Amino acid sequence: MKMIETEHTETEGCGHEEGCGCGHEHHGHEEGCGCGHEHHDHGDGCGCGHEHHGHGDGCGCGCGHDHEHVSTTGIDLWLIAGSVLLFGLSFLPVGGAVRVVLLAGSVLLAGYKLFWQGLKGLFRGSLDEMTLLLIAAAAAFVIGEQREAAIVTILFRIGQHLEELAVARSKRNIEALTKIRPETANLLRDGEYTETPAEDVPVGSEILVRAGEKVPLDCVVLSGETTLDTSALTGESVPRPASAGDTLLSGMVNAEGAVVCRTVSAFEDSAASRIIQMVQESSAKKGKAEKMISRFARVYTPAVVIAALFLAVLPPLLGFGSWSQWIGRSLVFLVASCPCALVISIPLSFFAGVGACSKKGVLVKGSRYMELLARPVSVVFDKTGTLTTGKLEVTEIISLSGMAEEGILRLAAIGESGSTHPMAQAVLARQGETGLSGAGNFREITGKGVSFSVDGANYFCGSRKLLKAQGIPEEGLPEANIYLADETRALGCIRVKDVLRDDAKETLERLKAMGVRRTVMLTGDSEGAAREIQAQSGVDEFHAGLLPEDKVKYLEQIRSEGTTVFVGDGMNDAPVLAMADVGVAMGLGTDAAIEAADAVLISDRLGSLADGIGLARRTKSIARFNIVFALGIKAAVLILGACGLAQMWLAVFADVGVSIIAVLNSSRILRSQKA
Repeated sequence: MKMIETEHTETEGCGHEEGCGCGHEHHGHEEGCGCGHEHHDHGDGCGCGHEHHGHGDGCGCGCGHDHEHVSTTGIDLWLIAGSVLLFGLSFLPVGGAVRVVLLAGSVLLAGYKLFWQGLKGLFRGSLDEMTLLLIAAAAAFVIGEQREAAIVTILFRIGQHLEELAVARSKRNIEALTKIRPETANLLRDGEYTETPAEDVPVGSEILVRAGEKVPLDCVVLSGETTLDTSALTGESVPRPASAGDTLLSGMVNAEGAVVCRTVSAFEDSAASRIIQMVQESSAKKGKAEKMISRFARVYTPAVVIAALFLAVLPPLLGFGSWSQWIGRSLVFLVASCPCALVISIPLSFFAGVGACSKKGVLVKGSRYMELLARPVSVVFDKTGTLTTGKLEVTEIISLSGMAEEGILRLAAIGESGSTHPMAQAVLARQGETGLSGAGNFREITGKGVSFSVDGANYFCGSRKLLKAQGIPEEGLPEANIYLADETRALGCIRVKDVLRDDAKETLERLKAMGVRRTVMLTGDSEGAAREIQAQSGVDEFHAGLLPEDKVKYLEQIRSEGTTVFVGDGMNDAPVLAMADVGVAMGLGTDAAIEAADAVLISDRLGSLADGIGLARRTKSIARFNIVFALGIKAAVLILGACGLAQMWLAVFADVGVSIIAVLNSSRILRSQKA
């Protein structure tokens, strides 16, 4: 049968060297992964039963056979029509020899390409569905059942055509995910914007993105205002405003005005390129179900051929019927036994699941992680940038002297205007750009804050340590992050904190409803800050004041209870991301985190984690149904065929019919993400 083709890289795993201790496999592909590369050191003719030249772009089925099956063209359809016509003419009152010629022509028109593949399989010593079809058709002719041979060949070819259409449709839907990256950019050269291949645009170049165009490279807006359609990258349907200073990711669509931007990444490192690469590489990392089916197919097919041979020979030798009767039953047994539904639909299910997740803003790096993501026992979160926004905000301004809050904020902003510290930036963001002039005599007091003067008065702005160092009374002052004082007393204070993500509480509630037994927060922040976020988010437990190596130790303990997902965003999360059963990185910003992670929330929206787990569960459920359905139908038809209660058409249904149903069932995963 026609197998889905996917692209792969030459290696798989987490990107670490062997023995790094991250808990991931570091070897290459499994045999028969379909990537077209050699995976062992055998030479041609080594006897391992596999081809060493690959499958072209890769069949993706993992069954280890050569799938050079023909795609249906207009000529093929005419041949099928001619075969059906010759089969119909065989019912005319013609002589026996003419009838045999008509049926032979019908068989050859419909099946000559299939038989050629079967012959090649015989010469290679491998047994696939085409080999079984060839044996069945030839044996039917030998025992005088020419019409049976024609029926099975025609039905098989029609079924293969329908199956090819179903697979091609699913494949087009998946490949559409990789069409988000424009190949050209409007590059500023000699004062003019010239259309240039995006891969030739250097980092730091100035480009123009017009209304309606896709952003070709990750860049920062220099001038202009617009709104962005980010649905191709993040699955978000709400347009996002953008103006000077905002970052645009490649693959976003500029919905309105033209913007001038400066590129911040090369073509191959841009967001769209990362997404395309991850989707293409995802099939290389096969899960347990795919590996099981690959091993099953390699053992199952030879086993049923041997069983069919015994079915054809033993009963007549023992006097339980005629040779033609038992050979006919063995042919039904052979045709019904093909494992096509399994070797096609299972990889397709997981590949479709990866594609559906990417449309929801979740990039999963292979079916191995889709399986694990479907059944997490514990979900562990970093705090800053994961459960929280990672951006500090002013939450409260307290006057201690009768000065208005606006005045306290203005003086504090003047004092912090020369600092790049996140707290200083939060104060400046709250104040804005107005009212910051007229200050002088700035002096930094190392580790404590600054002193400055405004309108002839001296002020101090900084931590509580600054007040103590300047001899300013601090007894009875409320807890705060920033204090403002003159030379004699504290004038006011400002509280700044990291803010919980809007969807954090809802996401944790969804995870609990999905059966996640334990949610944990691991953070390097203080216990007080962690406790506040726990109260706001509803996370079950937290561990604060941790170094990266401390997080690793806690994660080891949590993993002992079952499958664990860790979600983090920063470079210091890379070790824990690599150690977790499924490491999930927030956003596309930190290379180290993305490299170590097994999945990426490109939408930078925590709620997409629950979306990904839901899709992973749906994918696994559909794959499991396909396995049970295919094996159940085949077992029933094999038993009926052995007992003489199944005709050849039922055997064909057990092969191509079940394959078509399984493929269509797999395509439901792609449709689910549109809901």
